[in-house]
Amino acid sequence: MITTITLNPMLDKTVAVDRLELGTIHRASKIEMVPGGKGLNVSLQLKLWGVKTIATGFLGGEIGSIITRLLNEKNIDHDFIMTDALTREGVTYRESSGAWTSVFEPPLPIQERFIQDLAKKIDALTAQSTWIVCGGSSPVPEADNLYANTIIKAQKKGIPTVLDSYGNAFQLALKAMPTLVKPNKREFETTFKQSLHDEKDFLQAINHLLDGGIQYVIITDGANDCYGGFRGHTWRVTPPKMKGVNATGSGDVMIAGILYGFRQGWKFERALIFGAAAGAANAAKWEVAEVTLDEVAALEPHVVARRVSN
Repeated sequence: MITTITLNPMLDKTVAVDRLELGTIHRASKIEMVPGGKGLNVSLQLKLWGVKTIATGFLGGEIGSIITRLLNEKNIDHDFIMTDALTREGVTYRESSGAWTSVFEPPLPIQERFIQDLAKKIDALTAQSTWIVCGGSSPVPEADNLYANTIIKAQKKGIPTVLDSYGNAFQLALKAMPTLVKPNKREFETTFKQSLHDEKDFLQAINHLLDGGIQYVIITDGANDCYGGFRGHTWRVTPPKMKGVNATGSGDVMIAGILYGFRQGWKFERALIFGAAAGAANAAKWEVAEVTLDEVAALEPHVVARRVSN
């Protein structure tokens, strides 16, 4: 079972309008709501591919109840800590032209007792897990250590971990040496105060994390080439050239693809190619984390991976 942890989930609401104009009233033609957050996206995608997964983290208030209902409708196993803090919403206004504008609410404070409850919940789930995915930001500074503590405890039990976060929670968790790390270019630059301009910069960044003891490192850059490293070997991966529709969650779907590949017994290079194809397939449609295996298979031959070195 793959356990995903989303400390700062969100209800993603898409509002369809003909054309968004400031200072006017709009009549929406359609509204859609889906659970959002890095870890949740990984669970949603893995479930679609038939992989057993469970999602945990914080939920609260009426919005938390809506997310719970939506997860139940999708048959996603979940075990969240329900808090007194209302879970945030993100509203995307999608115009008929395909243009879109998003507004994400900030998280509300979470009391210390709920943070301790989640730590205990994660401890219980760790014993049942084959992988643990720590995804997304932390809602409050008091929760910043949760990912780091989870990784340390998982290591002691021999459970591999994935870290895909940012901010202080990411920096603290990096020190715990997760098995796989997947920052994007901006997240790496912000964390390490180091700009990534060319291939040499990306290779140095990959090697810096590998030399620190992390086993797998992936640095993505949107629709551009990404880099993956494992035990001193690095690959430059070029995704398929295609029209992007909605890149939201593509990195999460990539992680799901890599974990799916590991579950099949594939080596890292093959899993990396599959993950890149999965991420591209996600970006080619509006729906997030709803990529079929057939869609991935259609794009996989168009992913180019080549070994590179300093």
